[in-house]
Amino acid sequence: MEKNRAKAEWPYEVGLIPIVDLVIDDTYQRPPHRAFIVEMAENFDESLVGTIDVSRRKPNLFAVLDGQQRVEAMRLVGKTAAFASIYDGMSIQDEAAFFYRKNKDRRAMKHFFAFRARIVAGDPVAIKINEIVEMQGFSLGPSSNERDTIGATTSIENAYMYGSNWRDESLTPTLVTIREAWLGRNGSLDGVLIGGLSRFWQHFSDEEVDMATVVETLQSFGGPKNLIGLAREKQAVSSAISRGMSIQAVTARVLAENYNKKMRAGRRGASFEGKLEIERLGMGV
Repeated sequence: MEKNRAKAEWPYEVGLIPIVDLVIDDTYQRPPHRAFIVEMAENFDESLVGTIDVSRRKPNLFAVLDGQQRVEAMRLVGKTAAFASIYDGMSIQDEAAFFYRKNKDRRAMKHFFAFRARIVAGDPVAIKINEIVEMQGFSLGPSSNERDTIGATTSIENAYMYGSNWRDESLTPTLVTIREAWLGRNGSLDGVLIGGLSRFWQHFSDEEVDMATVVETLQSFGGPKNLIGLAREKQAVSSAISRGMSIQAVTARVLAENYNKKMRAGRRGASFEGKLEIERLGMGV
């Protein structure tokens, strides 16, 4: 009786699972780290393996929730079974949520894989962000390809969260701007640029900004790297304007100042209507 009561206190049971019955669901799992697996196999120590976490999908089919690298190492050394904490009644969303909770704070975990797991787990914010990214013709991935795959997942999330009196989120106009001005250019999908553009759009509404002038201003820098370079130079100057501001905030300010110069030059009206209020960018970090 005491044994049954103690067993009921835990949401899993521990058992020995045949290796052939274990599967990896790559809709939420990160890719295996081959070099790490080989090293683990070469120095394999049964006393340090511990138990992996699995979800029972069928009587003889278990999805690995945590311990993929250990499972692959066990395969290499010829193990036929693994001790596991077995969870029952999980949906794929539940599995993805478990994977995210277990791995989100691990240093080796790329932010993209944690974000992808949140999508599979049904996180409404992650799903909405992914929808916006895909709507603008991009996709998220572990690294950027300079054309349509964005690896700067953290910057993408921040852009979505940058709301203000002028807009609910800054991700949409940021991606539109990149597509219109610098699609395919070296550095166009870097996190610093995404952060700078999103900080720019956070403080100005669509009605205030002439997109054609924004695009013309960006293109006048010659490329994303040049804009970021100018922002770093400005940030290095010890002045009331740049002191305490992040590189993203300074990038937004450099863009706004040069946008105003083009407006002042009369390219969008000699009366300088539509001048952006630089003060809105403030001294925020």
